[in-house]
Amino acid sequence: LYQSVLCQINALKITEAFPTLQALIALINAKDRYTYGHCERVMGYSLALAEKLQLPNEELDKLRYAAALHDIGKIRIETSVLNKPTKLTNEEWNIIQHHTIWGAQLVETLPAFEEIVPLIRSHHENYDGSGYPDGLEEEEIPLLARILRIADSFDAMTTTRPYREALSYAEACQELRKYANVYYDPELVYLFLEVVEEALIKAVR
Repeated sequence: LYQSVLCQINALKITEAFPTLQALIALINAKDRYTYGHCERVMGYSLALAEKLQLPNEELDKLRYAAALHDIGKIRIETSVLNKPTKLTNEEWNIIQHHTIWGAQLVETLPAFEEIVPLIRSHHENYDGSGYPDGLEEEEIPLLARILRIADSFDAMTTTRPYREALSYAEACQELRKYANVYYDPELVYLFLEVVEEALIKAVR
C-alpha cells in the first residue's frame, strides 16, 4: 500500500498534490476512523494558538497543512497496533514512534509541501529533549512543531481511546501545566490554556 501511494504521488503534478493527500487521509479514516477526526481537531487547536500568537498567514497555512498531515505516517501501521487495547510491546512502541519518520518521508516527495516536512517529523519532540525521533530540545524544535505537540496531546487526552477513557478539559489542562518545560514549551502552554478558557467561556454564553 505504501509503495503504491508513493508511486501515485510521484506521478502527480504538484498542483494535484494536496487533494491526493486529502484522499490519503480519508484512506486512514477508513482504516482508523479516530485519526481523521483527530487531525481535524488538532488543526483547530493549533490554528487557535497560532492566531493567539498573531502569526502571519503564511505560517498559518503551513500549520494548517502540517496539522492535517501530521499522522499520515500511520498509514504504514497495522490497525491492530494503532488500536491495541492493552499495553504496547517495546517493538510495537518503536513502530508507533516511527510514524513521524514515515510521514515526513511521504510528504517530502511533494516539493509543494517541503516546508512542512520538519513539522511532521518533529511533532513528537519534547521541550526537554526526551522526545522522538531526533531528541531535539527547546528552540531546536520548530515553533510550529511545538504548537502541534501541545494541540496533539490535548486532543489525545480529551478523546476516548481503546486503552483509556478521555480526560475532562480541566484535567487535560492540568496535565499540560504539569509537563510544561518537560514535554511542552511553557510559554505556549499558558497561551494555549488561555485559548481553551476563552473557548469554554464562549461556549456557555
